[in-house]
Amino acid sequence: MRLLLLRHGQTDWNLVPRFQGHTDTELNETGYTQAAALARALARQTIGAVYASPLKRAFVTASLVAAAHGLTVQPDPGLKELHHGDLEGHGPDELRLRWGDVMNRWYSGDVAMRLPGGESMQDLQERAWVAIQRIVTAHPDGTVAAVSHNLAILSIVSRALNLPLEHFRRLRCDTASISVIEFTPDRTVLTRFNDISHHSP
Repeated sequence: MRLLLLRHGQTDWNLVPRFQGHTDTELNETGYTQAAALARALARQTIGAVYASPLKRAFVTASLVAAAHGLTVQPDPGLKELHHGDLEGHGPDELRLRWGDVMNRWYSGDVAMRLPGGESMQDLQERAWVAIQRIVTAHPDGTVAAVSHNLAILSIVSRALNLPLEHFRRLRCDTASISVIEFTPDRTVLTRFNDISHHSP
């Protein structure tokens, strides 16, 4: 089974930047352009199903991909971004001022720490991987697309490759990027990661 793991297009909060988490932000103009380019890049592939986080930025991106294949997007809450809790909507300066200790632990790689009112990276990885296993079980062969979010994708890739989650910051996942994981009975293989070549004119 071949899983196309796609990140949503750009939002205004990606530019500020602000923690988005479960806040239902929408694609900006660039984000729509990126999502359309993503859909065109995948239009000639045979895709059997399209899943997505129900958050608008992911679901709209997925809808453009699905439309090119005559498919309907299947929402899966397990693909949502890390719930940043009380930190959502705040930028770096305010985060350091109000939650300095939390930010120090967050950037030091404490994946077990639950953000105030939210989740830990371990929580995220557990629910996201359950969602991926659900998709793989439903589609044992062929190609399936799943549109998700930055930290969710990094947690999934880390789990697929059996990499320590503490090192997730060593991976980069850009908006509207394509990563591909192949699932076989024996192992999982990352065959493509953070491909944004379709963004070029």
